[in-house]
Amino acid sequence: MAKVAAITGAYKGLGASLSMALAGKGYKLALVGRDRKELERFAAGIKNTDVLPVVADVRKKKDCERIVNAAVRRFGRLDLLVNNAGVWKSAKIDDAKEEDIREMFEVNVFGPIYCSQAAVRVMRRQGSGHILNIGSTSAVDNKSSHVAYGSSKAALIGFTGCLGKELEGTGIRVSVFSPGGMKTHLFRSRPERMGDDFMDPDFVAKRIIRHIENPGNKWHVVLRIPQ
Repeated sequence: MAKVAAITGAYKGLGASLSMALAGKGYKLALVGRDRKELERFAAGIKNTDVLPVVADVRKKKDCERIVNAAVRRFGRLDLLVNNAGVWKSAKIDDAKEEDIREMFEVNVFGPIYCSQAAVRVMRRQGSGHILNIGSTSAVDNKSSHVAYGSSKAALIGFTGCLGKELEGTGIRVSVFSPGGMKTHLFRSRPERMGDDFMDPDFVAKRIIRHIENPGNKWHVVLRIPQ
């Protein structure tokens, strides 16, 4: 039986690389994004597996419930939830705008919590599943100008640890993968911000697939440079 994955932020950057990698592993996919045109264009390019585009905003609890319900209605189950959607805006504490801070926490923290709430209900019934959150080294590296973004990702890591403890013995695995800088759409328009250690998202996706396939891996994996 083919496994089923739901991926938020699916059509750009790491999300796109993960979607393609999981399709290559035979997963059926529920791909989530806010831009219908871009999402459907990306989904149409994935061949040899069943793909369901779901237009949704993870800041909204009802949308997160709809993501999971749509995946289960289409495929009958949900084996993997990848909370990948994220917002990054750099600013020092004096310059951080309230609306930017709120957006980062709504997308980077509340979204994964809402999606996980919906997924846990399904995975409990199945007796199995994996919730994978995409963190960031900004949560642990104390970078200047990352006070809001780093804080949001630190909160995500804390949520992951608590949820994993809560779900021990249920058959549901919970983990977080924290990559360093990547060569994605966030930085391609500002190449001066990319360091020599910035990674290709396809490389990071392969490492994440390795993590998914090995249930004995640590609950929190940090990846800073290509190895």
